[in-house]
Amino acid sequence: MHSFKIFYGISFFEQVRTKHNQIYNEIRKQTDEYILQVNEDEYINYLVEKYKYTPLTFYFDKESIEENNNTITYYLPFDGDKELLEFKPNPCRMWTRRIFLKNNCVCFNIDYTTDSQQMSNEIEKVKNNIQNQYHNLEKEVKDYNSSLHPKITSYFKSYKERIIEKNNTIASIGIPLRRKNDAQTYAVSTPKKRKILHIEPKMTKNTILEPTLSQEDYNFILKLIYEGCKVFERLPSTSSNKDEETLRDHIIFILTPHFEGSVTGETFNKTGKTDILLRYENNNVFVAECKFWRGIKSYYAAIDQLLSYLTWRDSKTALILFVDNKEITPVLEQINNKTENHKNFIRKDKPTSESWLNFTFHLNDDKSRELKLAVLIFHIPK
Repeated sequence: MHSFKIFYGISFFEQVRTKHNQIYNEIRKQTDEYILQVNEDEYINYLVEKYKYTPLTFYFDKESIEENNNTITYYLPFDGDKELLEFKPNPCRMWTRRIFLKNNCVCFNIDYTTDSQQMSNEIEKVKNNIQNQYHNLEKEVKDYNSSLHPKITSYFKSYKERIIEKNNTIASIGIPLRRKNDAQTYAVSTPKKRKILHIEPKMTKNTILEPTLSQEDYNFILKLIYEGCKVFERLPSTSSNKDEETLRDHIIFILTPHFEGSVTGETFNKTGKTDILLRYENNNVFVAECKFWRGIKSYYAAIDQLLSYLTWRDSKTALILFVDNKEITPVLEQINNKTENHKNFIRKDKPTSESWLNFTFHLNDDKSRELKLAVLIFHIPK
């Protein structure tokens, strides 16, 4: 596993110079026509979003440790651009502690001793160094982010003025300029970064750190599926005569561009194949099934099938139901009133909408391991 000295690589000052050069070169590589006709505000905002850093947040209240072969491993969850962990702040305090990353945690090892106070002191020393070093770096990151818009605006306008000046000089020659293509108007789409999944550490009875999908990302995934599948209801021709696999592929197409993990269909997971599986660093963090509504018994069977796929790493799931009956109200009533009859049911949680219901179940043979099950229902009558 790759390890490195935290906050002790190249200086952030040097990284800022590198970033500014990259921005300048990206602007210059565009054609003259693009620079002259692109929407300035959109393009500048695009570059700001592309090159800014998401500051780090360390969750010291969620720290944990585990012991393995007389070695204590400390886990500190964090969010933000992990690239920042390698930059040297100014001022920088000299230290030699090496860390590694695992499940969105900063980790380091110390030797086990019978002196708990000694181990505690060593851990606290590293934690204080991390806090102090990042306190210095954080200010530099904020200054860099806040300076991006004026810096990029200056680069863009300066380069655009040079192009205009050049064109005016050429035009003054008095001979028509030969052009390759007619002028076009260039639009810039919103520069969304691919979302990084927030994997939160979760302690088990045996003090093993288990990765679990954050509630924020779980809601984000469900919202993407819900809004994407609403297209089937608004435009019936998109779902007419489609089977589960085709509808499933549509959902995977919706999810894939948004994450740095991978979204796959029909991926083997424990006892069978699942319709939609999202993996993060070789861990399965989201599992979903796509089914047509075929009655309450079939609904229970779909839940059973979904539960059979789950391992201890899976705690957030979804059942995506396509209802091709003429009326959907009786189906919603059955799901609302009869889900609690399933043997793994624990409680009904607050629904997100009339056709987006949320439940808490438990894993097979282990009532202590709760999981979230969202049931998303879409009406696509034949």
